[in-house]
Amino acid sequence: MTETNFINILIAEDNEISREMMASVLRTQGYNIHGAIDGETAIKVIQDYAIDVALVDLNMSPVGGLEFVRYLVTEGSKIPVVIITGDDSADILTEASSLGVRRVLQKPVEPDRLIELVRRVLKREGINPTPMGVEVHETHFSPEELMLKTIALADQNARARHGGPFGAIVADKEGHILGEGKNGITSRVDPTAHAEVMAIRKAADKLGKSDLSECIIYCSSQPTSVGKAVIKSVGIKQVYFGLTSDDIGQIRLNITPDEPEYKQLCQDKALEMIKNLSKQS
Repeated sequence: MTETNFINILIAEDNEISREMMASVLRTQGYNIHGAIDGETAIKVIQDYAIDVALVDLNMSPVGGLEFVRYLVTEGSKIPVVIITGDDSADILTEASSLGVRRVLQKPVEPDRLIELVRRVLKREGINPTPMGVEVHETHFSPEELMLKTIALADQNARARHGGPFGAIVADKEGHILGEGKNGITSRVDPTAHAEVMAIRKAADKLGKSDLSECIIYCSSQPTSVGKAVIKSVGIKQVYFGLTSDDIGQIRLNITPDEPEYKQLCQDKALEMIKNLSKQS
């Protein structure tokens, strides 16, 4: 068993990127993290450690999250379980509820939501959510962690068929997340809903300004032409990306339209409008 001064959290998730992202978030709060790649390895973890909270993905292979929960019920274990899923179908949630699971965390997992939910679960179990002897600090991430989270966003977006494998995160220079975005061209029926644009919108809204010159943007792939234009317009000077256009090959070809034809019309009237405005200023 581990030291009682520390709170042990199990993260059972077969997607390594998602698992490590959640682990990095919770480690900033001083928790001990134990990872598992499926329900079977999760069972081994709870046999070896005194787990305080289990975060369990439903769709793991070969042994899924529900099988793990059934094992807990059979053994009479009282470990509180939080189901993690991108599937909001009533049948799955009903089955989880029938096994005693009342807490569900929807993907993509938001760091602040994750921290708050774990704290709430611990309090209900009568456990102080601040580990003894551990300094809890504000959630921030390294560039590598931010890129891993960006890739996780892209992966979740593609699996949900919301607009392709494209994600983006805007962060400050200390690694605090200001805005996350996923490509929503399909799901939102919005041709401007590029991942970079969505992340920049959220960051600007959070900061209350459109000047993001002190920010950094992380993109799962090279920004689109629309994304590049918006990045430049808000003054972002540093861009990290995971894939080049060549890396994603045919996926890119399927969504990139032909270059439009540009023609100038009514230049004289447009110039007259600008001249009139300059006289008024």
